[in-house]
Amino acid sequence: MNIRRIIKFSLAILIISQNLFSQSLLKEDFNYSVLDSLENSGGWIREGLNSIYNVKVVSPGLSYAGYIGSGIGNSAFFSNINEGDNLSHYFTLQNSGSLYASCLIRVDSFTATATSGFNIAFNQGTGGTYTNTTLNIKRLSATTFNFGIGKTSSPSYSSNTYNTNTTYLAVIKYTFVNGDNNDSVKMYIFNAGVPATEPSVPTAYNISGVDIANIGSVVLTNGYAQGNGLKSSSAKVDGIRVGTTWTNTVLQQINVQLNLKVLLQGFYNNSLNTMVRDTARVYLRSKNAPYQIADSSKAFLDANGNGSYVFTRVSNFEGYYLDVRHRNSIETWSYIPRQFSNNLLSFDFTQSAGSAYGGNQIQSGFKYCIYGGDDNRDGTVDLTDVVLVSNAATTFTNGYVQSDMNGDNITDLTDLVMTSNNAGEFVHKIKP
Repeated sequence: MNIRRIIKFSLAILIISQNLFSQSLLKEDFNYSVLDSLENSGGWIREGLNSIYNVKVVSPGLSYAGYIGSGIGNSAFFSNINEGDNLSHYFTLQNSGSLYASCLIRVDSFTATATSGFNIAFNQGTGGTYTNTTLNIKRLSATTFNFGIGKTSSPSYSSNTYNTNTTYLAVIKYTFVNGDNNDSVKMYIFNAGVPATEPSVPTAYNISGVDIANIGSVVLTNGYAQGNGLKSSSAKVDGIRVGTTWTNTVLQQINVQLNLKVLLQGFYNNSLNTMVRDTARVYLRSKNAPYQIADSSKAFLDANGNGSYVFTRVSNFEGYYLDVRHRNSIETWSYIPRQFSNNLLSFDFTQSAGSAYGGNQIQSGFKYCIYGGDDNRDGTVDLTDVVLVSNAATTFTNGYVQSDMNGDNITDLTDLVMTSNNAGEFVHKIKP
């Protein structure tokens, strides 16, 4: 083996090792509609008794210039009244190296009797509730406070003073160290900017308390236990990222991929079982009314109707309706919300009319296609579309145009007949 091959082989091993031990584990932007309880949404599971004091989802989300989780979706709200719900979001168990979590946090108000407490932490992945790496808040006055970091016992607080109604970027870190009771936790708090690398000096540092065996979830708690000193004080958290390095946490951007199969009515030839290749856009929409757009992506559909779409602003384990748009086809939604798992989702519209919401597809041979003929893209195939296509056919309009309903780059009688037939059937978009 020559030197060049040895170098290439070494680099490959290095890249594989980095991928194995450097992971992005969680992305949560609370990209849901306003909810009275976050429980059972996006992978959040309640631990313990079901309290009436829920972790809620409220509008709007928190914003912080330069942070990847800024201004997406809504935010988690904590009223800290009595002993409220504890919610966990699990990820791949970690028991070595370092684990980071970053988030946006804003304290809105303190009661006069508030002392200290926390709303976000890590939890041991085995052995029940064993919170650690707690992001603590200690009231100084009605409008000021300290941030602190707790390992498994008393937190260490920063000497800096922070203000209510201000959004901060917080990063917490747990590091497993060989030996007994010497693991460390660190905290970094920023009011502007997003460092590209981990600062050499943390905002606060702590090693007190026993070590934990592992970490398997992040916990959101609304008034943890009766001793929580934040009772009736309100706070919000947003843009949570969890990873094993500073880069794949604070700078994390998860790419999820949708492998979609959809056929376009006029473009599909059922006798040849092929389709004229064209672009289509997919919007991912919230599963709850008013079905807000979470993200969108545009890609080519090949001769088999297959297209791969990449999204960067959504999460795993949260349901999204798939809203498919094409230059002259009827807007078509998936029959139910679908979830990404391990950053991947596959969906096939072509197997049945029922794959689309309201069964809004037409059969062509043994496959099902989304309807064409919507020249003006208003969601209905009607006389207006017929007139537009007729006018274009009269002048033999050619090229990549709206009126070309079968993708042959010329508008003629074939395009007009299909549009007219669909208008006669009162074809229109159907959505939740």
